[in-house]
Amino acid sequence: MIAFVIITVLALLAIRYITFWRGMDLTDLYHDKPIFFGHRGDRHNVPENTIASYRSAIDKGLNAIELDVMLTKDDRLVCSHNFDLERETNGTGFIDEIDYQDLVRVKTGSQFPPAKQEAIPLLIDVATSLPKTVLINIEIKTKSTFDLKSAIIIARLVKKGEIPQKVIISSFNPFAVRMVKLFSKSTPTGYIYSKTKHFRGIFIARPDCLHPEVELITDKLIQFCKRRNMCINAWTVNNVYTRNWLIDKNIDGIILDNPHLAENLN
Repeated sequence: MIAFVIITVLALLAIRYITFWRGMDLTDLYHDKPIFFGHRGDRHNVPENTIASYRSAIDKGLNAIELDVMLTKDDRLVCSHNFDLERETNGTGFIDEIDYQDLVRVKTGSQFPPAKQEAIPLLIDVATSLPKTVLINIEIKTKSTFDLKSAIIIARLVKKGEIPQKVIISSFNPFAVRMVKLFSKSTPTGYIYSKTKHFRGIFIARPDCLHPEVELITDKLIQFCKRRNMCINAWTVNNVYTRNWLIDKNIDGIILDNPHLAENLN
């Protein structure tokens, strides 16, 4: 009988933990919404996920950027969307299998003329290069469900104040999102998903923001996020019609490839 009671209590506590939670108050971030995030910077005009790309987006009027990070073999956080160097750079191999010193010579932006190609930056160098007033959405890239070292390192960097900007730490990996919150309770987090079946990851991530692909946004989802006090950052928005629809829906953040879509809102 005692064992049954204990198991029941534990089960109820687990259900409560998974089911009943609310995002932290992010009024200070979203007081003037929508916030427009430059997706990997200004990626159509400058090699993505580079300091030049982030600066270009800011110079064109954006006050927030989205960037991707992953760890090198020697645990340095660099900005890149792909582990495979051959997809975007003049290098070969995989970032997580290479020490940072061997990435220094690699240039990214292989679709651009050589003169416009850029180095793969360290996250810490990006933070020191950008204005402190910029909001940075840092997306953690992982190779597996329990690839969580990046999340721990980023959470510690933010907690120690080594990234001076306000940040949102996000990932497709709900365990990475949860790990950030466990190591830095006051750091805003976001859970990203692109398929309806992955929505349930939200109950593991327990994020402050939801980052759905724009096609997945419905009135029902918006109401769910309101009940949970979660902000919504939609991606990736590349036309005026979708931008205006999101504004009409009072969506908090809009992640876009073209900074000019943030202009001429009236």
